[in-house]
Amino acid sequence: MKNNIFILLLLFLSASCSDSFLENAPEDSLVVDNYYNTNEQVKSAGAPLYGYPWFYFNEKFLICVGDNYSGNSTGTYSDIAQFTLFSVNQGNQFATEGWDALYNVIGTANTLLYNLDTKVSGDVDEDVLESVRGEAYFMRATAYYYLVRTWGAVPIIHSMDQYNAEADVYRNTVEDVYTFILNDYAMAASRVPIQRADSEVGRVTQTACNAMMASVYLTLKDYANAKAQAELVINSGYYGLLDKFGDVFHPRNNNSRESIFALQWVANQGWGYANVNQAYLAASPKLTNAGDGWGTFQPSIDFQNAFEDGDLRRHETIMEPGDFYPDLVTAEGGYTVPEAGMTSTMAGWRKYVVGSKDEWEDVGFMSTNLNTYIIRYAEVLLIHAEAILGTSASTTDAKALESFNMVRKRAGLAEKTSLTFDDILQERRMEFAVEGKYWYDLARMDRTKAIAIISNQERGDYNDGDYDDIITRKVTPSAGDFLLPIPGSEADLNPLLLEEPVPFDFNN
Repeated sequence: MKNNIFILLLLFLSASCSDSFLENAPEDSLVVDNYYNTNEQVKSAGAPLYGYPWFYFNEKFLICVGDNYSGNSTGTYSDIAQFTLFSVNQGNQFATEGWDALYNVIGTANTLLYNLDTKVSGDVDEDVLESVRGEAYFMRATAYYYLVRTWGAVPIIHSMDQYNAEADVYRNTVEDVYTFILNDYAMAASRVPIQRADSEVGRVTQTACNAMMASVYLTLKDYANAKAQAELVINSGYYGLLDKFGDVFHPRNNNSRESIFALQWVANQGWGYANVNQAYLAASPKLTNAGDGWGTFQPSIDFQNAFEDGDLRRHETIMEPGDFYPDLVTAEGGYTVPEAGMTSTMAGWRKYVVGSKDEWEDVGFMSTNLNTYIIRYAEVLLIHAEAILGTSASTTDAKALESFNMVRKRAGLAEKTSLTFDDILQERRMEFAVEGKYWYDLARMDRTKAIAIISNQERGDYNDGDYDDIITRKVTPSAGDFLLPIPGSEADLNPLLLEEPVPFDFNN
């Protein structure tokens, strides 16, 4: 059976960024055999893993799944609306792009591992070689973590032999995919350094592996291991929350003390290298002054109503009528949201909106250099609190409360003296909106409860800007909606993807 699912990327994708490890890409991107001769060449071989292969994952897929599917966000474009209405089909453009992107990350990682095994000069230091190998394991694990939570059983592609056009490719069981993920993170953790030099800030560290393993264990309801991995991060002393929530989402704070692992983008260097989220999240072209700012994604009514009174994150997450932003449209002294609102839900997204060149030089049409957070310290704190709670109805554990209340304190909210799962779920929803988290939280919880939460969400619009007149839109998902269908283009090329998943041979 021909395997046409995967596109092998060239390992050496050109990338450049001043004062960044990304600037060390090879001058001749096609001369692979003559490239792995020095420490710097091997280090630069890992740099493309941090951006380009992830592009279409980041462009719309992550928000579509993580936020539109979960009810945080809405959108009228047909393939986005499918997520809002729980009608995603096999031909959905953005689901297919997400699948392709994640397997491109895996293909890039597999290619790098192969080249490190076969093409490296004896002049390369072993610690450098192992560190870059660890980066490849980490990226492969992270791609599979998104794949298994989105589609369930998926093919584990780990060897160059599997890219043979005649190879049979089956899906592997969910249990084996998770085992493979944890194995890859463990292999990464044993190879990458504890800390990075200033020239390599943003590259994978041991604590990034710990943080991702904490998330995986939490998803698997292995609370003891989730707690242990989260505490490795917390006790490392390397991380902390920024003082102001809004500062987390500005490029000047890329790779700050709050960032544990983030995708790294380069502005104005061509399609595929920049973060394009601002183009779709900014609800007015005046905000970007670059020809975009389309408001493609809009904060849902349900999400707007979910904020507690006094939550400082509200102003830095969504833009509502009358809100003033002195740091946007600075050429006119700031920006006030019109009383008529910005979208059919009245509000627009503030998070991930950088502004125009007047506010930040590295802005262009569909282009900023703002990192995309995959996991940051606030999440590790909330993972830690939830892992201590475990299966209990509530907890007053001091350590759980300390971690949880650090996040609430920054948000300007009163500390809690007792925690439930609902408390943590609410905090995660408000903290991580449009970071692609909430759907995966709903999907890992009790299915009946998740369906009840979703069924009560208002996913509609305000009628002609009238807050008292809602064009209501509510949906009730089925159990089958908690996994997306395998993209039709992939199933057509390889019908084996529609057969029952098989165990993975870990001895192969």
